[in-house]
Amino acid sequence: MMRPKQFIRFLFFTFLICIFFTCSENSNQNTSDKKITIKMITHGQATDPFWNVVRNGAKDAAQDLGISVQYQSPQNFDMVTMSRMIDAVIATNPDGLILSVPDIPALKKSIISASKNNIPIIVINAGSKIIEEVDILTYIGQSEYKAGMKAGQEMVKHNVKSVLCINHEIGNISLDQREQGFRKILQENNVLVKTIPIDASDPTETQEMVRSFLSSNKNIDGILALGSLGALPIVKLLKEIDVQKKIKLATFDLSPQIIDGIINGHILFALDAQQYLQGYLPVILMNLYITNRNTPAYKMLETGPSIINIDNALEVLALSKKGSR
Repeated sequence: MMRPKQFIRFLFFTFLICIFFTCSENSNQNTSDKKITIKMITHGQATDPFWNVVRNGAKDAAQDLGISVQYQSPQNFDMVTMSRMIDAVIATNPDGLILSVPDIPALKKSIISASKNNIPIIVINAGSKIIEEVDILTYIGQSEYKAGMKAGQEMVKHNVKSVLCINHEIGNISLDQREQGFRKILQENNVLVKTIPIDASDPTETQEMVRSFLSSNKNIDGILALGSLGALPIVKLLKEIDVQKKIKLATFDLSPQIIDGIINGHILFALDAQQYLQGYLPVILMNLYITNRNTPAYKMLETGPSIINIDNALEVLALSKKGSR
């Protein structure tokens, strides 16, 4: 039979053990119930409709999975600000990091820092070559060089002789690769190509710059915009100065305005990278890695390109207006 002191000591230790296991269970439950947080940082300018669709894809994936995805980007194409954003996010220790990498030298230090902090990384849209320098799960986007070649192949079908290329983000490696692929095909077909940079944040300035160029280069019969921010001001300009539509305009990337331009005959075709997938897929794959350690078998998952022209524009117009194309 226990003495009173032994009985009190027994009750005391029993009480402590019960508290210990209760706290352990609560701690485990809180850990398992902790909401996964993925941070996404892109170079997408606030005025660029392309990135609104990427963001919609990420938001829809997060909603489907019941996780948190926090998106941010610089107001303009600014690698210094983007690098600082990445550094600040690393300090919050997210469960995963999704990035676009339009300028590898400018962003590499910050990305290496994330990798050293054991933060899993998926790269989207731009910067596939970062795979050679940093350990990432995969790249999701398109081969921009091949997309440029596809644009060139489509453009030469329309018997152009001299083409103007519009670059709205100088320093963006993806746009450089688009231009290089496009230029290769046109040069092989003896088509002249000239490139001018524009300020995407000032559509009026863009129109006047292109107006001036065309007035002194009257042999131009084709224009390729490397993104929709470059194309939209030119559509407006050509409505004014090229009523007979002698200059054939094409562009990369979709928006409802771009598709309307195709349907109305002001734009010949657009290259579609299916940017919704560039938002949706990385969130799905990152969540699978975090929760189940699944890793993609391929280091590059291509979302495009495809051609949108008068034959199929109506099919995607409603989807584009909804924000998923």
